[in-house]
Amino acid sequence: MSSQTSATPSRNRDKVLLTHANPEDNEITLWLALQLANHGYNIWCDLTKLLGGEVFWDDIEVVIRERAAKVLYILSRLSNGKDGPLRELHLAQSVARKEGLRDFVIPLSIDDLPNGETTIELTRINTVPFRSSWAAGLAKLLEKLEEDQVPRSPNFNRTAVNEWWRTVFSAGQGIRNEPEEYLSNWFPVSIPENVYFHFLSRNGIGKIEIPDGELPYPAVQDGISLITFAPASDFEGKLGPQVYIAQESKPFNVEKLLAETEFGKQLFWLLRLAWEQAVKDIGLPVYELANKAKTVYFPKDHIQGDRISFTGVEGKTKRAMVGFSSRKNPVTGERMRRYWHFGIEARPMVHPFLAYIVKPHVLFTNDGKTLWTSKGKLAAARRSECKDWWNDTWRDRTLAVMKFLCGDADAVTLRLGSNVSLTVQPWPILFQSPVAYTDPQEIKRLADLAETESADDYGRELDADEPLEDDPEESL
Repeated sequence: MSSQTSATPSRNRDKVLLTHANPEDNEITLWLALQLANHGYNIWCDLTKLLGGEVFWDDIEVVIRERAAKVLYILSRLSNGKDGPLRELHLAQSVARKEGLRDFVIPLSIDDLPNGETTIELTRINTVPFRSSWAAGLAKLLEKLEEDQVPRSPNFNRTAVNEWWRTVFSAGQGIRNEPEEYLSNWFPVSIPENVYFHFLSRNGIGKIEIPDGELPYPAVQDGISLITFAPASDFEGKLGPQVYIAQESKPFNVEKLLAETEFGKQLFWLLRLAWEQAVKDIGLPVYELANKAKTVYFPKDHIQGDRISFTGVEGKTKRAMVGFSSRKNPVTGERMRRYWHFGIEARPMVHPFLAYIVKPHVLFTNDGKTLWTSKGKLAAARRSECKDWWNDTWRDRTLAVMKFLCGDADAVTLRLGSNVSLTVQPWPILFQSPVAYTDPQEIKRLADLAETESADDYGRELDADEPLEDDPEESL
């Protein structure tokens, strides 16, 4: 054997093997395996058996020792500390040293695992970053495989991937011939029957402008009109030192305006202002997202036990609005907590229904109060923490927040004036499908979980009746 190391694989080494934490990192692993197969690479992955029509080698050790051209290590906080992937990594590194295979192992970084905490097996190996963009990471990986002349196979192509997908995830597999109701994230709104267009004027010569953020109730300025649901008296002395309402408007019917004019644009902003003022009154903090949308979230200890009791799809229950994961500082060795905070964004919808579209968000702190300032770091932590949050998790926490906003009432009340308001129902609009459907991937996920003897506690949700302060430290 030559003393020179080589990145070019031998003729027998024709497989690209993917090793990962199962089932936690299955989503990106399956996506990547299919993308590589689309580009003609002979992939070996436990999630895509028989793809390409070839016999699947059940013994991963044999594949690493004799057939693998590259070992792609899906590097995450989970795989970085899980015995199975680490054993495969150790074997791959041993084979690389023995046979002089340069860049035999290629780590693919998919979450916010700090470099200082990476397993010693990978400390001197350059990783391909996937954490900010899977597409960008794939492009860099394809360049590397091409540069190292990793062989391709005619059996692996788009046709093979399509056939495999139809076989494994057939659309008809999860269809049940029975009606099924689906919850939307559209929460219906009831508004007053009439709206006003108060006539504005000012003292002296100049442009009529109302100072931003100083109005006591939702109102939108449109030229010399103040559009609002509130009477003129509610704005007396509130429009700045120069501007005043010269003439109170007659009431205009909202339904007629929506049918005959472009009033929908002004109504959108009135609903948005009503929501933003309401959350300020409640005292919850507001965070501006990257797209300028605003989300209201729960800091630690804002509500008792950081949980909300409510009646959901499955009856009375509780859901946590704050949770944590533990982290070890690579420099000091001190174990620290990373808190996650649930929040929602509400965007008004005027057509085809009058409603708020409620979208959930998750934010992060180290102390339970002070949000991280880096939007990139927040996005990476969100992908890591929430990748095992399924639809029912997001649904229940959203319903819990809407119930919280109701207080002791049956609906959420948003002030529009001193004696006028709108209401938001805490239960979303339902849609009924003539057939029911269970996602085949969800079936597979449940089967995988049933086979797993013990769940990893990393990033877990707090139990409903468990005080946050008494939680045991969680291992990486």
